[in-house]
Amino acid sequence: MTISDDQIKNVIYKSCSVLDAEDFDAYMDLYTEEFDYKVTNYSREIRKEQEWMDVNRAELKGLLANVPQHSRLLGSFMRHATVYEIERNGADTANALTYVTIYYTTPEGATRVWAVGRYHDVIDVSGETPLIADRDMKLETREVGIGTHLPM
Repeated sequence: MTISDDQIKNVIYKSCSVLDAEDFDAYMDLYTEEFDYKVTNYSREIRKEQEWMDVNRAELKGLLANVPQHSRLLGSFMRHATVYEIERNGADTANALTYVTIYYTTPEGATRVWAVGRYHDVIDVSGETPLIADRDMKLETREVGIGTHLPM
């Protein structure tokens, strides 16, 4: 069975919606066993890439399991994603470029843009459903204040 572009888009969108809901089990189900996750940005001040996070699947699962133990921002996050490009790399993988805006809403109900960036995803399309094999979140935003322990 051939995985459609719509199925690829849906797995990316679902990764945002289940993360917004903090359904970490459903979130991890969208990734391959060999999944790697990075958050990077380019710093103009030092003229090179900065790495905010670089974890594999087991490390990310451990981080998510510990979220309830951490002090964190009260309120909620909402991700808005738009898939702009999907390029096939043969029969087994596709690259997807997704623009992402992350909104933060305080407990009082005030909402602001918290971060913007792009997902550079490698999607495994070799099975019956697409799975994200690699995600590199390249941030445009370099100042987010106190952070979150959740992936972007």
